[in-house]
Amino acid sequence: MAANATQDQELPVLIIGAGSCGLAIANGLKNAGIPYKVFEKDLSVKLRDDKKSRDWAIACHWSSPTLAELLGEAKWSRITEAQVDPNTPTPDLDIAKMFNGATGEIMTTLPFPKFYRFLRSRLRALMAEDLDIVYGKKLVSLSYHNNNTTTTTTTDGTNASPYAVAHFEDGTEARGRLVIAADGSNSKVRSLLLGAETAKPKRLPLAATFINASFTREQALFLRSYHPLINVIAHPDNMLGMLAMLDAPDPARPEDWRFCFYISGQTPVEQQDAESAVMGVRERLAQAKERSRAFADPLKSAHEWLPDDLETVYWTSNANWDPSLKEHEWDNHGGLVTLAGDAAHPMTYHRGQGLNHALDDAGKLVKLLVDPSGRSQAEVVDVYEAEMRERAGGEVQLSEMNSFMLHDWNKLFHSPFMKRGLTKGSGEAEGAPAEAGETAAPAGTSA
Repeated sequence: MAANATQDQELPVLIIGAGSCGLAIANGLKNAGIPYKVFEKDLSVKLRDDKKSRDWAIACHWSSPTLAELLGEAKWSRITEAQVDPNTPTPDLDIAKMFNGATGEIMTTLPFPKFYRFLRSRLRALMAEDLDIVYGKKLVSLSYHNNNTTTTTTTDGTNASPYAVAHFEDGTEARGRLVIAADGSNSKVRSLLLGAETAKPKRLPLAATFINASFTREQALFLRSYHPLINVIAHPDNMLGMLAMLDAPDPARPEDWRFCFYISGQTPVEQQDAESAVMGVRERLAQAKERSRAFADPLKSAHEWLPDDLETVYWTSNANWDPSLKEHEWDNHGGLVTLAGDAAHPMTYHRGQGLNHALDDAGKLVKLLVDPSGRSQAEVVDVYEAEMRERAGGEVQLSEMNSFMLHDWNKLFHSPFMKRGLTKGSGEAEGAPAEAGETAAPAGTSA
């Protein structure tokens, strides 16, 4: 590595957050021989043993070569361990189905090239192996020691390289050459850089109730007969549904499989707040069951078979945050701090792009740190952020437009998801409407 990007060879890169993005960066830095340290607020990457802990599946497709490169050959050779079905290798091409939610008829098929569907807990467990992770570290503040603002001298009297300090709730601190925030959609670091109000995700008038559940052997086999991994279900009443495999550890025991499914609809933010004030898990489950009566199978039966005391019910609102907006530009303090993954660009999930752009961030940032091509670290971070803002900011906008279109029966087939599937970038080349204003529902209720 060139010395001008190192700033201080003894100081590590500090990664805040041991999610998929942070761990991907850590693996890439470790494999390149660059000192790093990961700080995670939870006590483990394992799920907490309580009813509030939630696992979910995440889609990896166009970014899978980047993930393979970051993990290295040894870990990538075990990647099937992280899949929702660890017993079935990922085919080069999978064909998903979109169903008419009212009739159960197949409306179209969707090609999904090299579609990995990971169980987040398994992926994190694999990625975290042999990494330097410090758990139980809740970040409270950052301070910066840059030669332009604060002069720090070494014992021999020369000026020290710039550095950042991460301060944690337990009173400890860590010094690093660079802080990379990979601490999720409600990023503490983003709030520190921009202020809580500016850093707050924009709420959207879309919401869903996700349900994780197991079934009898016969019921599980019936539900999985539609597709082994995922089914997309659009309803003429402007609702969207999904039925997917969440965890199939043993192919011989369908009764142990766990499924994840949801029904989503347009819900004004004011209604979301009013419902949240009075509705708990039982009420959300009853609401989801009521909505499911408008659907044909598989969603109809999946909801009917649920016990009324099921606890694994998760109401989820939609929100995003666009890093390309002028008002969202942050000060990286001369290349001492930056954002990546959901910390930089939380986006709606209906086109499955979140993990892929997070991994793209990780791959590009690691490459720049490994080979700065004569740039200073400040220049490296500026180059990374400029590319990331344009790429991921564009996807935040496209995914928002897509989410509204998927919840509008009249615009469904013009959506980026239908035109481009899961591929990277815009759907304009395939005829998706070029102007978001012509297609997206108004976001006036977003805050």
